[in-house]
Amino acid sequence: MSAETIAVANGAVHFPVRAGFFGRSTRHVHAVDDVSLALHENETVALVGESGSGKTTLGMSMLGLRHLTDGTIRWRGRDLGALTRDDYRAFRKDVQIIFQDPYASLNPRQTVAEALLRPLRLHRVMPPERMLAHAEEMLDRVGLRPAHLYIDRYPHEFSGGQRQRVAIARALILSPRIIVADEPVSALDVSIRAQILNLLKQLKDDLKLSMLFLSHDLGVVRFVADRVAVMYLGKLVEIGPVDEVFERPKHPYTKLLLKSAPTVKRRATGQESELDLIGEPPNPANPPSGCRFRTRCPHAFDRCTAEMPPLSRVGALHDAACHLNT
Repeated sequence: MSAETIAVANGAVHFPVRAGFFGRSTRHVHAVDDVSLALHENETVALVGESGSGKTTLGMSMLGLRHLTDGTIRWRGRDLGALTRDDYRAFRKDVQIIFQDPYASLNPRQTVAEALLRPLRLHRVMPPERMLAHAEEMLDRVGLRPAHLYIDRYPHEFSGGQRQRVAIARALILSPRIIVADEPVSALDVSIRAQILNLLKQLKDDLKLSMLFLSHDLGVVRFVADRVAVMYLGKLVEIGPVDEVFERPKHPYTKLLLKSAPTVKRRATGQESELDLIGEPPNPANPPSGCRFRTRCPHAFDRCTAEMPPLSRVGALHDAACHLNT
């Protein structure tokens, strides 16, 4: 396997819960708990799970936007917490994000030119006289052609798909090698999603990008990802090559996610998903003992209450955290 670009080892993010008259912290929400995940060169890893599973918190931590409570993040083999100021500036240039909502992530008072030129000026990556041409080249690369028709316009003048293309251009303007894409197509019309997904795949191959793709849409995940990592209540419960996980899932939660994915037949018959039938996730401030999924798992037994199952090998490059596999 190719070299790691960024990796979290035994990462944890706990948020204090304020309670009482003086707002003292009595409990913690375990948003991410002892998670290890690596992203390799020219690889797309999809991080999936229900809302509240911790995938966005983990993604923000790997971006350096959220501090870990415990564990370490290594960028190109170097501890992110030990970087010098200059090295951290290089990290910020190398790791960029594409947000879910392009209208919210773009400043409505800035033109496209201002949005693209600002990071170039901050990082001083090229002579000032070259910057505008570089911005237009990036707009052309993301499919906004001819660039001169778009460069001086404001976000409200674009469609949702066009705004997301601008957001992608801004993320790529500094020539990063690592991208965190946080639900990048969920706010778009269905007709536009395929165009943006195809664009992301093409850019990933052309620019040799490493991408952490956060999503709850399993159809999207199968299309874009090389590997898929499944999170539940702050824990990584399964990880492996995307085809292996989709065709031979080993964790009960992964199986339920796949069975609950919308299909034409299910929409037509109005069937409820199996995931809905077994209730809501537990309170993350008071997670169950042992396996966190046991309160919703149709296969839970005594050992699931007593022990937290570790991630263990269940196939070629395929790991799952379930006592049923041991």
